[in-house]
Parts: sequence; C-alpha cells; structure tokens
Amino acid sequence: MNDLASPRFIHLLYAPTNFCNMGCKYCYLGTGTDEKSTLKQVVSTLDKAVTDFLAEGITPFNLSFHGGEATSIPKEILESLLDYSYQYYREYGDRIKDAGYPLNPVHIKTNLFNFDKLVDVFEKYQVSISGSVDLPLKLHEKYRTDKRGRSTLAKITSNLKLLAKYKHHKKISCVVTQEHFYQLDAFIQDIKYIHYDIGLDMTKFNIMFSFDSHKNKDKFGGGIIGTEMLTQDQQVQFYKKLFEEFEGTDLEEGLKKHWFKEFTPEFCCSAVNCGDKFFLLQNNGDVYACPRGQSSKEFYYGNLFNDSIPDIINNGWQTIESIENRLPADEECFTCSYLPYCNQGCVFVREQTELTKSYTCKLQKELYKADTERYPPYDATYIEKYAAEYKYQNKISSFKKNEISLEKNKFITEELDHEDNSLSNLIAKDSILQSIYSSSNFGMDIDDTCYQLTSNTLSNKTELALMVEHSKVYLKVKRDVLRQNSSEPINNHLTLMVTRNTMVTYGDEKRYKQEHLFDYHIYSNALESCSSIVGDYYHYDITNILKMHSDLFLEGVRNNLFVTTKKLREYHYEKQKKNAFYHIQAINLPFPFIEFYWK
Repeated sequence: MNDLASPRFIHLLYAPTNFCNMGCKYCYLGTGTDEKSTLKQVVSTLDKAVTDFLAEGITPFNLSFHGGEATSIPKEILESLLDYSYQYYREYGDRIKDAGYPLNPVHIKTNLFNFDKLVDVFEKYQVSISGSVDLPLKLHEKYRTDKRGRSTLAKITSNLKLLAKYKHHKKISCVVTQEHFYQLDAFIQDIKYIHYDIGLDMTKFNIMFSFDSHKNKDKFGGGIIGTEMLTQDQQVQFYKKLFEEFEGTDLEEGLKKHWFKEFTPEFCCSAVNCGDKFFLLQNNGDVYACPRGQSSKEFYYGNLFNDSIPDIINNGWQTIESIENRLPADEECFTCSYLPYCNQGCVFVREQTELTKSYTCKLQKELYKADTERYPPYDATYIEKYAAEYKYQNKISSFKKNEISLEKNKFITEELDHEDNSLSNLIAKDSILQSIYSSSNFGMDIDDTCYQLTSNTLSNKTELALMVEHSKVYLKVKRDVLRQNSSEPINNHLTLMVTRNTMVTYGDEKRYKQEHLFDYHIYSNALESCSSIVGDYYHYDITNILKMHSDLFLEGVRNNLFVTTKKLREYHYEKQKKNAFYHIQAINLPFPFIEFYWK
C-alpha cells in the first residue's frame, strides 16, 4: 500500500458478491441478489481499488462490507477480506484520525444467517456487526425466507442469542413496510423481547422504511401486498408511538439518538451531492453510488479495470448532479426552514418512487423539532440564499424567470478554492500544524468511558459527554506534545480553555461566538509530577478543576473543553498572521476538544 499523504477522504463500501442466501420479499435489489458472481478476484479487486485510490491521494476513511450478502462467500475468502480491512486500518488509522474522522472497526452488514459459522472469524478481527432482521419476528418468518421460501426464523433467533454474547460492537436493523406498521404493538413487544429476554442491547437499533423500487416490482410482478411503503403520516404515527412507549425507559437514549439516525443530516441520504464521497465497489470492479444504487445503471460511476480513479470520482458527483437536475422538485422545499438538513432526501429513492421531496419529510421535521438545539430552524433570509445555491447545483429548472442572479456571491480571491491552498493541504505540508490538529495528542476518561479529542475544524463529528457532580475526569496527554515547537519544554505549559454555548458578540469583526468561561494552565514539570503515566500518556485528574467552576455550567447547555499547549497555540496564531489562506479557513479554535453537559 502506498504511504502517500492525502488531503481527500471517501467512504468505500465493498460488495464481494451480489448474491444473497435469503429471498426477502421487499428487497430493493430484486433479482440482483439471485446472480452468483465469480469469486476468483474478490480480494485482489479490493486491493486494486484501495491501492489506486491511495495513489491518487484519496484515502478511504471507512472500509466496510455489504452485499448482496457478504457472508455467503466461502469462509476463507471472507477471512482474507476481513484481514485486509484490519491491516488497512492499522496502517492508515492515524491518517484517518488526524483528518478528523473516527477510526471505525472492521464492519460488515449481514442477514445473520451464517453468523454461527463465522463468529470465530469475527471475534478474531473484532468485527462490528450490523444484522438485519424483521420485527415483529413473526413477519421475519413471513418475509425473510431463504431462496426456496422456507422460514429462517429459528436459525436467526438462535443467532440473535449468539450475537447478544458477542463481545464487540453489534446492532440490528429492520425495514418497516405497511404490514409492519399495522402490527406495531407486536413490533414493540419484540424490541423488548430482544432487549430484555435475549439480552441483545437495542440502544443502537436502526429503523429503515421500505420504498417502492423498480427492481422489486420487476421481481414480484408489481410488488407483494403488505410490503408497500408507508405514507408520511404513518411514519410520524409510527415514530410517536415508539416515543410514547419508550420515553423514560432505558431505551430512551437509543430512541432519540440511534433508532431513526438514517433520517438525520449525518447520513449520506441528506447530502447535497452524495456522489463526491460515497462509493460502492462490486467484485468485478463496477462502482456504484451505494447499496441502493447498485440496482440501477443510472447510478453507475464506472469500472475499476476500465476507467481511471479521477474519471470515476468525477463521474460520481456529475452523475448525481445530472439525476438531481432531471428530477422534479417540490417548491415547498425551497422555503422550508429545514432544507439544509435534508436537501430533499435520498436521490435514489426519489428517482425510484417519482416523489418530489424526501419520502420521510414529515418524520424528519418531527426529529428536528425534537432536538432544536442540534437542528434549529433556519430563518427565511438564510433559506432564500441557501435554496438559490442548492437550486443552482441541483435544480436549475426550478428557478423562476429572472430569479438567477449573475452577481458573484463572494468577493474573495478564487485562489482560496485551489487545492494547494486548502486547509488539509496546508496541514499536510507543516509538521507543527499536524501536531496542532492531531487527534492522538489528547483523550479523556469520564467515569471509565474513553473519549478521543479531535479538532472540530477538520470534522463535523464531535464527542459529547455527560458529567455529573460525582464524575471522575482524567485528561490523557501524550508525553511528547509539550516538546512540539518548544526548545525549552520546561517553560511550556498545557492549556485548557472552556467555553459555553451561550453566545456573545465581541471583537473588531463583531462575530457571534461562544462565551469564554475560563482557562487553566499547568507547566510541564508540574503536569508530570501530578499525573500517573500510562504508556505514552500522562493521566491528569482534572475533576476538581471542573468542579471548582461547576457553577458556570448551566443545566441543559453545552460546554466545550479545548486542549492544547502554549507553544502550539502560539504557532497557530503566528500561522494566521503569515498565511491568509490558513487564517480564513482556521478562523475558529482549531484545538482538540470535547463537548459536554454538566448535570
């Protein structure tokens, strides 16, 4: 594998086979899962893809396995793939983390049919398991049969019990159709059965809603009664019923954070253009948009053996943009205060169903309203500007006469858009900046839960922790960080900066920023004498520092704790003075941080 430093990152799914050993009645791939493909080049195709991407300066930050059914291939081939992914993360994990992405475990999406035969291999590579089942389980028996139409329920129930004992990350997901909706009480009871009786933690359970796909209609002659997609009002009813049932229980956190996560802005379905970052590779080298998109040639980006990586990458975003501009749009979307969160939803679903907005629009609005701190509605002025930019990219035909303005929307030099001047490229060329933004310098243990501190400038993902009066909080500091950019480490100190999400306006530019609460400094020798040493890190107890200022932490208001050193902080501000391209892209605090509530 090439060790080329890269400022660009993608999400790569690999489908080692299109074949599936089950015959689910609502599968959007239709007959696509009936085709057995050659397995001669399964591992070599993945290796070529990764090698070629890296050679072009593109790093997959997520490398996971999908299908078809990935576990239907021979065990020795699957083990080779898992080993490849495991070794890849070991080699490129630091690069992925330093770019602000979480370092995920090896991950596989599976129907769990062969889980018992493969659990030893999964244990070996600490594989993250996402299993697909039907709830209520009696509908699993009806809809998730094998290829001959025989029930798989007994086998899957046995494997769910085995999965409950599996030591590594695991979760299950299900698809909801009309019949599932009308058996909602049984659906709820089986969530409880799996969680409490089987013992499989349902906190990270994922719910998906079926949609009417062309391939499914082709296979089943227009679709099977009962597997039709829900109306938007039914989706909201479904959500509210679960909320009523599980609010105040030990599954409330899962309900609010995970069960409907597919319909939040964190998922590819809500991207303005998913084609510039998300790719699915098949074992013959074909590259598609995603697991859904592989069922349609409309979402085909090219072939690894016939097309260059730059061509495939460019075909990705151009294909999605072309499809978007071909599809009609609901004018209501362009005045909706939540448009920047959903961007009209999954383009594949809209193309298949001929809908003009997200098929989960009403549900998504309910999710946003339930978490206004994370998803506050945008004002009309902002939406007008955002909608114009969105239409300019995805919905040119939606512009009304004389609505398009040729006036430039920014007055800054175009040099800022050059790749050489991108923040990631500036960091890649500067070892001190790499240390400032590194996600391996600082961590935190809060009541024995480990958190990694990363820079919010490079990532839209943050660690969010809850601290209470009796919490024990240890800051983990890499022992060599105080030597970075410092000729005399003895005169360097650790810097903690705490801000609160109560906004204030200050400075010459009158920016609206979080309120600064306090700073705390401790010099190198003092830090060493006050800390325990575990491997390459100082473990420094900051419990009393936080308790001393706990009156400043307001109930239900987020706080940010940033960590750096005196010398790294000085270097950041000196770099801002010397390099305008750096300054404008690193205008906010770039230091590793954690977001927390105090209760």
